[in-house]
Amino acid sequence: MGRLLPGRHAAARFLAAFASIVAAAGAGQLAVAQASAAPARDGVISHASKPPTDWPSYLNGPAHTSYSPGQKAITTANAPSLVSKWHFDAGIQYYGSPTVANGSVYIGSNTGWFYQLNERTGAVEHKRYIGYQATTTCSPALGVVSTAAYGTDPATRRPSVYIAGPDGYLFALRASNLALEWKATVALPSSTVNNYFNYASPTVAGGRIYIGISSNCNTPDIHGGELAFSQATGRKLAVLYTLPKGELGGSVWSSAAVAPGGDVYVSTANGTNSNELAGLSESILKLSPRTLKVLGKFQIPASQAVDDSDFGASPVIIGRQYVGACNKNGIFYLLNQSSMKVRWEDQVGVPWSGYLECIAAAAYNGHDLFLGTPSFTIGGVQYEGAVQERNASTGDLVWATGLPNGVIGSPSLDGAGVLAVGTFDSTATPNETYLLNAHTGAILNTLVEGYDFAQSTFANGWLFTANDNGVYAWAPK
Repeated sequence: MGRLLPGRHAAARFLAAFASIVAAAGAGQLAVAQASAAPARDGVISHASKPPTDWPSYLNGPAHTSYSPGQKAITTANAPSLVSKWHFDAGIQYYGSPTVANGSVYIGSNTGWFYQLNERTGAVEHKRYIGYQATTTCSPALGVVSTAAYGTDPATRRPSVYIAGPDGYLFALRASNLALEWKATVALPSSTVNNYFNYASPTVAGGRIYIGISSNCNTPDIHGGELAFSQATGRKLAVLYTLPKGELGGSVWSSAAVAPGGDVYVSTANGTNSNELAGLSESILKLSPRTLKVLGKFQIPASQAVDDSDFGASPVIIGRQYVGACNKNGIFYLLNQSSMKVRWEDQVGVPWSGYLECIAAAAYNGHDLFLGTPSFTIGGVQYEGAVQERNASTGDLVWATGLPNGVIGSPSLDGAGVLAVGTFDSTATPNETYLLNAHTGAILNTLVEGYDFAQSTFANGWLFTANDNGVYAWAPK
């Protein structure tokens, strides 16, 4: 994450809010502004991709579109009357998002336990402890923040689940029972200081797994970068460091995106203490899928840098032409994949201001982008957070909806035009999980109160959400 204030760190800003639940009631004023106008549980599966009704990984796949066009059971008509089908609590906080595949929900908790829940009942099918990082030089202590990826093992053809643990390992687990297939070292944290931490979620594509190397809170800094592992064996295949040997900084705490042609896109955090823009820091990088060699680079201009100009948002692939991500300076950058030059950029939220930051990945439905952003002004009124629809080709604002809390978790979209997004900040107004009409921005429902950093996921006709009060499944009556 990025340097924010002396002795402070990015993780603390959006995770320490879980220390106490805000009890005050009242959702505050909201505003909408429009522009002028399964296979067997442990069987061998023959196909390499997931069933179209599942949500198999962070941001719903390597392209990070956060869009499930086949999911149409939850509509703008029935979204206001969704009912809770089950709630799994166990007194646990959740920062990672629900991964839904093959009849199960996979999710890690802040206690360090990784759970496999029955998709239809919420019952615990299996669980496995994958680590916990206590407080030494950073706070708070953290369990699992990463979101799992589900895929088919290229060697055994068995369904597997891949998850990054707090103790510096990447795990491959059998999807049927969470038995260990292999584990590989990303970066092992010290026992005396909080140096390394796995914030990133694994991206599985082309028989490889990509994951970032990140510091916990820059106290101390680490040598940041991106790794590629063999999906079948866990063998390390390639590494890219964002700064020269001996220089510390340039963490990658977002997750890599993979374009249809195979190129890998990675967003990076800030550089050294003396140079925020050192090396490959504060950049969106285009990398070779086999070697992680840099094929192209966009770095924010020095004139647009702020005190903490991380790219905390993961890139989204927009067809075969574009890639984009929001920086903590509040600017969303859309780049040409071929040249890595800016097609358009716009100030979609305020620059980093202590706890408000633009770190949510955008959802993309094939035409427009849907952004969850920090504070945004609509009709002369400034809101703590907002959801926006923008034309992907031009950046033109279609609509914006103000919310009483900041949005730092990524929105998700189904094929019937329902957008799900949660809020997460430390203001007095309670945070909630919202459903919006993706065509108009109108709020359709508020599902549950709680600090919601996890992405909601549409799968098999239901919606799955997670916050500091547990994991939930929702469906039409």
